[in-house]
Amino acid sequence: MESARRSRRSGWWVALALAALPAVRAGAQAEPAVDPALQAAQASAARTNAVLMDMVEQQRRLEQRSQLLLVAALAALALAGYAAYGRWRPGALKASRFVLQGRQGKTRAALRVAGARDEALLEFMDEHGRPVATVGIAEAAAFLELRDQHDRPRARLALSPDGSPMLELYDAEGRNRAGLGLTEDGGVGLGLYDTQKQVRAGLGLGEGGAATLNFLDAAGQCRLRVGMAPQELPEVRLNDAQGHVRGLLRMRPDGMVLIELGDGEGAVRTMVGVLEEGSSIVGLMDAEQRFRAGLGVSPDGRPRLELFDAKGEPHASFYLEGDGGAGLKLLSARGEILLKSP
Repeated sequence: MESARRSRRSGWWVALALAALPAVRAGAQAEPAVDPALQAAQASAARTNAVLMDMVEQQRRLEQRSQLLLVAALAALALAGYAAYGRWRPGALKASRFVLQGRQGKTRAALRVAGARDEALLEFMDEHGRPVATVGIAEAAAFLELRDQHDRPRARLALSPDGSPMLELYDAEGRNRAGLGLTEDGGVGLGLYDTQKQVRAGLGLGEGGAATLNFLDAAGQCRLRVGMAPQELPEVRLNDAQGHVRGLLRMRPDGMVLIELGDGEGAVRTMVGVLEEGSSIVGLMDAEQRFRAGLGVSPDGRPRLELFDAKGEPHASFYLEGDGGAGLKLLSARGEILLKSP
């Protein structure tokens, strides 16, 4: 509209200039004498007419070009919309990568799809473009990973495929050194790793609430265990390199405290304990876990030594009486008294 009004105004100026020219020329025909001032006015009017005509022509060409550019822009927009129709849907923005940049054009965050399984990743970058935090899905489980300035992982919070959460901490070399997690059955575990990524210590809480602390060797074999046994009874286990229990300190349900010493096959061969009523005992067993000798002290202080056969029957007893006198009792294989004193 504005260009049309300018075009009409230009036409008015031309019309006024052209209307003045015939009058001047008519006056010139009426006067035989040539007036220099009139000639100058006619020349000026002619030049003005030429300039105005040129302006009108330029205005017309400009309007034509503007119309062509508008039509071309609309056509390009229509083509672009038609070409993208197959990839875009109302309410959805689809792409394999989105990048968030700062004022200086540096990438500070990226949302992308990676891996053979098209796993979604959201990465946050530092001022040098290095990823320092990543949120994503790996092997059908969500995770959050934090990295240092050398692009090494230092912490990772993740869900296992069964839905159990776990937290892992890494050293400056990117090696896992500590892990905290929940098991599928509801247990809780804290593991400490050496530089070879081998678990060396573990603190666990079982489903029933019983806590255990385990110390492992470089081969991954538990060598020391401190914890709560079933029925809320405390115990300490010492294992050899093959996993056999060689020493055990525990409490029985009746309140008796026992020290058990085992052989290389894991069989208990020696027991030391204190009974609930106060008696102390030392028992020696064979490889079949049968008592063969026992030394005990009663609550009143009287000692007693007994020897047993393979069936667990005593055949020799040596003891002190309450008055301090010594006693001896010997039995045959058939249970007959061979010697008794006093």
